[in-house]
Amino acid sequence: MASVSKEIQRKIIEFYRSELKRRYQLKNVRRFSDFDPIPDEQIAALREYFLQRIYPPIKEREALDHAIDRLGIVLTSPRHLRPLMSIALKTIWRLGIKLPSAISAGTATVDAYRETRKLEGLLFESAARLKIAAGDVVGRETMIRLITEVPAKDVERLIHDILKLFHALSNTEMLRVAVELMNQFIAAMKHHPALFTDEDAEGVALGKEVVEGGLALFVHIEPSHFPGIIKGIEAIEFDWYQTACQDAEAL
Repeated sequence: MASVSKEIQRKIIEFYRSELKRRYQLKNVRRFSDFDPIPDEQIAALREYFLQRIYPPIKEREALDHAIDRLGIVLTSPRHLRPLMSIALKTIWRLGIKLPSAISAGTATVDAYRETRKLEGLLFESAARLKIAAGDVVGRETMIRLITEVPAKDVERLIHDILKLFHALSNTEMLRVAVELMNQFIAAMKHHPALFTDEDAEGVALGKEVVEGGLALFVHIEPSHFPGIIKGIEAIEFDWYQTACQDAEAL
């Protein structure tokens, strides 16, 4: 399939981020009853987490995407994990039966983060099919057309991937353990410079920031409210998509 220019990709990414910013404004979030028990400041923190940790401005975004890819390699490679485990042995011994769950929590967070990028890839494909070129005026109407070009089943699947991310982040007990383990990994990497690059260390460090941000978000929320928040995010995302489809029909 033909590809689109970097300029068009950037415009699509910036548009999607602006839509995210708009739909998680307090006024819009308060339309959904699942958020009724959640204080305004926690809703603001949720929005900030989306905009700074999941969909940061494009310059930070490129570095974060690359770092998360590196982290995914480290967390799933026995060759990389083995020396880290041996150096962090005291921490691992203390974690005991929590260790597999902690690694799973970190891996699930990374995997879910990467899945959230797939909608943008599908929007790039839509732009290629519609032959949108660099220099074209790309306004909201064009972007809405791109969204509705993506099959509904793919959009629905990708919304559920976002929900998987927040399910992983809401497991605060395991996130605490994952953060501790990642701190140990960062320290352990210094003992194996031939095996771990600076990119690997940066990947773990930035990945840890994503996990820590989720922990900081959910640790201040009553655990009984977690299901409601995740259900509310689902409602907001589907409402946004359905509204985009209605707007496209009106064009």
